[in-house]
Amino acid sequence: EKNSLNIPEKESLPFGLGSGSTTGNVVRGLTRLLTVDAERESQCEAAALFAGYVLGLPCYAFRPNALEASVLVAEQRDKLLSASGILRMLIWLMAPVAMESAMHTQLIMSDPREAAGFLERLEDYFQSEDLFWTDSIETRQDLLKWAYTEADLLLRQNKDAVTEISKRLTGGAATVGDCVSVVENW
Repeated sequence: EKNSLNIPEKESLPFGLGSGSTTGNVVRGLTRLLTVDAERESQCEAAALFAGYVLGLPCYAFRPNALEASVLVAEQRDKLLSASGILRMLIWLMAPVAMESAMHTQLIMSDPREAAGFLERLEDYFQSEDLFWTDSIETRQDLLKWAYTEADLLLRQNKDAVTEISKRLTGGAATVGDCVSVVENW
Protein backbone atom coordinates (compact mmCIF):
# COMPACT_ATOMS: atom_id res chain seq x y z
CA GLU A 1 0.00 0.00 0.00
CA LYS A 2 2.48 2.59 -1.12
CA ASN A 3 -0.22 5.05 -2.42
CA SER A 4 -2.73 4.98 0.46
CA LEU A 5 -4.23 8.36 1.32
CA ASN A 6 -5.69 9.24 4.65
CA ILE A 7 -8.61 11.52 3.85
CA PRO A 8 -9.87 13.39 6.90
CA GLU A 9 -13.51 13.19 7.94
CA LYS A 10 -15.69 16.05 6.65
CA GLU A 11 -16.60 17.08 10.18
CA SER A 12 -12.94 17.70 11.05
CA LEU A 13 -12.28 20.13 8.17
CA PRO A 14 -12.14 23.84 9.02
CA PHE A 15 -14.67 26.44 7.80
CA GLY A 16 -17.27 23.78 6.96
CA LEU A 17 -15.25 22.50 3.99
CA GLY A 18 -16.75 19.41 2.43
CA SER A 19 -20.24 20.22 3.72
CA GLY A 20 -21.36 22.20 0.68
CA SER A 21 -22.26 25.23 2.80
CA THR A 22 -19.63 27.46 1.19
CA THR A 23 -20.71 26.44 -2.30
CA GLY A 24 -24.35 27.02 -1.33
CA ASN A 25 -23.55 30.52 -0.08
CA VAL A 26 -21.66 31.35 -3.26
CA VAL A 27 -24.50 30.07 -5.46
CA ARG A 28 -27.12 32.01 -3.45
CA GLY A 29 -24.99 35.15 -3.67
CA LEU A 30 -24.49 34.81 -7.41
CA THR A 31 -28.19 34.16 -7.88
CA ARG A 32 -28.99 37.42 -6.08
CA LEU A 33 -26.45 39.32 -8.17
CA LEU A 34 -27.18 37.85 -11.57
CA THR A 35 -30.95 37.39 -11.53
CA VAL A 36 -32.91 39.92 -13.54
CA ASP A 37 -36.63 39.57 -12.93
CA ALA A 38 -38.56 42.75 -13.71
CA GLU A 39 -41.82 41.37 -12.34
CA ARG A 40 -40.30 40.34 -9.01
CA GLU A 41 -38.48 43.64 -8.72
CA SER A 42 -41.71 45.53 -9.44
CA GLN A 43 -43.53 43.52 -6.77
CA CYS A 44 -40.93 44.49 -4.16
CA GLU A 45 -40.93 48.11 -5.26
CA ALA A 46 -44.73 48.26 -5.23
CA ALA A 47 -44.77 46.85 -1.69
CA ALA A 48 -42.28 49.45 -0.47
CA LEU A 49 -44.03 52.34 -2.20
CA PHE A 50 -47.44 51.29 -0.88
CA ALA A 51 -46.21 50.76 2.68
CA GLY A 52 -44.26 54.02 2.80
CA TYR A 53 -47.16 56.02 1.42
CA VAL A 54 -49.90 54.62 3.65
CA LEU A 55 -47.66 54.81 6.72
CA GLY A 56 -47.23 58.52 6.09
CA LEU A 57 -43.48 58.42 5.70
CA PRO A 58 -41.94 61.52 4.16
CA CYS A 59 -40.12 59.31 1.65
CA TYR A 60 -41.47 56.18 0.05
CA ALA A 61 -38.65 55.01 -2.15
CA PHE A 62 -39.08 52.02 -4.38
CA ARG A 63 -36.19 50.17 -2.74
CA PRO A 64 -35.74 51.11 0.92
CA ASN A 65 -32.45 50.36 2.64
CA ALA A 66 -30.89 50.74 6.08
CA LEU A 67 -28.79 53.76 5.14
CA GLU A 68 -31.63 55.69 3.54
CA ALA A 69 -33.94 54.88 6.46
CA SER A 70 -31.43 55.89 9.14
CA VAL A 71 -30.57 59.15 7.37
CA LEU A 72 -34.27 59.94 7.14
CA VAL A 73 -34.69 59.38 10.89
CA ALA A 74 -31.63 61.53 11.65
CA GLU A 75 -32.90 64.33 9.40
CA GLN A 76 -36.44 64.19 10.76
CA ARG A 77 -35.57 63.31 14.34
CA ASP A 78 -38.52 65.20 15.80
CA LYS A 79 -40.99 63.19 13.68
CA LEU A 80 -39.38 59.78 13.33
CA LEU A 81 -37.18 59.15 16.39
CA SER A 82 -40.10 57.80 18.40
CA ALA A 83 -41.56 54.36 18.87
CA SER A 84 -44.21 55.11 16.25
CA GLY A 85 -41.69 56.46 13.77
CA ILE A 86 -39.26 53.57 14.18
CA LEU A 87 -42.04 51.00 13.86
CA ARG A 88 -43.31 52.62 10.66
CA MET A 89 -39.79 52.68 9.23
CA LEU A 90 -39.32 48.98 10.06
CA ILE A 91 -42.58 48.03 8.36
CA TRP A 92 -41.46 50.00 5.29
CA LEU A 93 -38.11 48.18 5.27
CA MET A 94 -39.81 44.79 5.68
CA ALA A 95 -42.51 45.36 3.05
CA PRO A 96 -40.39 44.15 0.09
CA VAL A 97 -39.32 41.11 2.12
CA ALA A 98 -42.91 40.25 3.03
CA MET A 99 -44.03 40.68 -0.58
CA GLU A 100 -41.26 38.56 -2.04
CA SER A 101 -41.68 35.88 0.65
CA ALA A 102 -45.39 35.64 -0.11
CA MET A 103 -44.74 35.14 -3.83
CA HIS A 104 -41.44 33.21 -3.99
CA THR A 105 -39.53 30.62 -1.99
CA GLN A 106 -36.15 32.38 -2.22
CA LEU A 107 -35.47 36.05 -1.58
CA ILE A 108 -33.54 37.61 -4.45
CA MET A 109 -34.67 41.24 -4.72
CA SER A 110 -35.23 41.99 -1.02
CA ASP A 111 -33.05 41.62 2.04
CA PRO A 112 -34.42 41.10 5.57
CA ARG A 113 -31.08 42.24 7.01
CA GLU A 114 -31.85 45.83 6.01
CA ALA A 115 -34.21 46.27 8.98
CA ALA A 116 -31.64 44.95 11.46
CA GLY A 117 -29.00 47.14 9.81
CA PHE A 118 -31.30 50.14 10.25
CA LEU A 119 -31.53 49.53 14.00
CA GLU A 120 -27.76 49.09 14.24
CA ARG A 121 -27.15 52.35 12.38
CA LEU A 122 -29.49 54.19 14.72
CA GLU A 123 -27.76 52.69 17.74
CA ASP A 124 -24.40 53.89 16.41
CA TYR A 125 -25.69 57.37 15.54
CA PHE A 126 -27.82 57.97 18.63
CA GLN A 127 -25.47 56.43 21.21
CA SER A 128 -26.52 58.77 24.01
CA GLU A 129 -30.24 58.22 23.41
CA ASP A 130 -32.38 55.72 25.27
CA LEU A 131 -33.59 53.61 22.35
CA PHE A 132 -36.49 51.34 23.28
CA TRP A 133 -35.23 48.19 21.51
CA THR A 134 -31.71 48.12 23.00
CA ASP A 135 -32.55 46.49 26.33
CA SER A 136 -32.11 42.94 24.98
CA ILE A 137 -31.44 40.96 21.83
CA GLU A 138 -34.85 39.31 22.28
CA THR A 139 -36.55 42.71 22.15
CA ARG A 140 -34.77 43.50 18.90
CA GLN A 141 -35.67 40.13 17.37
CA ASP A 142 -39.30 40.47 18.47
CA LEU A 143 -39.41 43.95 16.97
CA LEU A 144 -38.11 42.69 13.62
CA LYS A 145 -40.57 39.78 13.60
CA TRP A 146 -43.40 42.15 14.48
CA ALA A 147 -42.44 44.52 11.64
CA TYR A 148 -42.36 41.64 9.15
CA THR A 149 -45.75 40.38 10.32
CA GLU A 150 -47.29 43.85 10.10
CA ALA A 151 -45.85 44.42 6.63
CA ASP A 152 -47.19 41.06 5.50
CA LEU A 153 -50.65 41.83 6.93
CA LEU A 154 -50.70 45.32 5.37
CA LEU A 155 -49.82 43.93 1.95
CA ARG A 156 -52.27 41.02 2.14
CA GLN A 157 -55.12 43.32 3.16
CA ASN A 158 -54.32 45.61 0.22
CA LYS A 159 -53.33 42.97 -2.30
CA ASP A 160 -55.35 44.43 -5.18
CA ALA A 161 -53.79 47.89 -4.89
CA VAL A 162 -50.26 46.52 -4.49
CA THR A 163 -50.76 44.19 -7.46
CA GLU A 164 -51.99 47.07 -9.61
CA ILE A 165 -49.01 49.23 -8.60
CA SER A 166 -46.71 46.32 -9.43
CA LYS A 167 -48.28 45.93 -12.88
CA ARG A 168 -47.80 49.61 -13.57
CA LEU A 169 -44.18 49.49 -12.47
CA THR A 170 -43.50 46.39 -14.57
CA GLY A 171 -44.72 48.31 -17.62
CA GLY A 172 -41.92 50.78 -17.02
CA ALA A 173 -43.87 53.96 -17.78
CA ALA A 174 -45.47 54.52 -14.37
CA THR A 175 -44.65 57.61 -12.34
CA VAL A 176 -44.93 57.92 -8.57
CA GLY A 177 -48.14 59.86 -9.23
CA ASP A 178 -49.55 56.95 -11.23
CA CYS A 179 -48.82 54.63 -8.32
CA VAL A 180 -50.26 56.99 -5.71
CA SER A 181 -53.42 57.30 -7.79
CA VAL A 182 -53.97 53.57 -7.30
CA VAL A 183 -53.67 53.93 -3.52
CA GLU A 184 -55.98 56.96 -3.46
CA ASN A 185 -58.47 55.45 -5.95
CA TRP A 186 -58.24 58.42 -8.28
